[in-house]
Amino acid sequence: MGYSLIILRDICAQDSLGDLKKDSVDVVDLLLSNDLTNVILSLLHDLEPPAIIRKTLKDSENGELNLGSTKLCPYKGFRRDLVAIIGNCAYRRKNVQDEIRQKSGILLLLQQRVTNDDNPYLREWGIWSLRNLLEGNAENQQIVADLQLQGSVDMPELARLGLKVEVDQNTHRAKLVNIPGSYTKPVERVGPLKFMEKMSIREPQLHIQAHHTATFTNSKC
Repeated sequence: MGYSLIILRDICAQDSLGDLKKDSVDVVDLLLSNDLTNVILSLLHDLEPPAIIRKTLKDSENGELNLGSTKLCPYKGFRRDLVAIIGNCAYRRKNVQDEIRQKSGILLLLQQRVTNDDNPYLREWGIWSLRNLLEGNAENQQIVADLQLQGSVDMPELARLGLKVEVDQNTHRAKLVNIPGSYTKPVERVGPLKFMEKMSIREPQLHIQAHHTATFTNSKC
């Protein structure tokens, strides 16, 4: 299955406006006419959400966890390949953009813009797909513009720096704040004079060590 999806991904990367010669058949349009978009969206929808999305839903204020289907990826990179196919199909194809919106696929693809150990480069393909869904499509852009930020996800990388993301209740925008009680020791910045001062202290030590080594070698001879 993995090789089949990769082949589909590469086929759908064709630019229908530039890659095809006159009187040639648009293979992508042929695939789309056979319900390719619906099949790929259904496969993606049947998967359980990415781990970081599941954690967010589980830690939500209402405490309810509604994940829908809990099917696992049959192989590493399966989710990424599905997102890649959708993103390539949506490139400069308004009919695909509209179909994905009508099938409530925009929110589904927004969930794929995260890092995932089982799907390398999922975030990058998710960003590419969303970009292609919104390009030149006012209806899709309006759906994303109407979304409201409900909460934030705790990122271990930020926590190690003593930071976390909070949502401003007035502006509904995300902002970085310090974690109370945390302190990260700042990295010492050494200027040119300080660096020369340290080097002047270390050089005699290195010279003495080299001298002792040479003396020891001569005594062995």
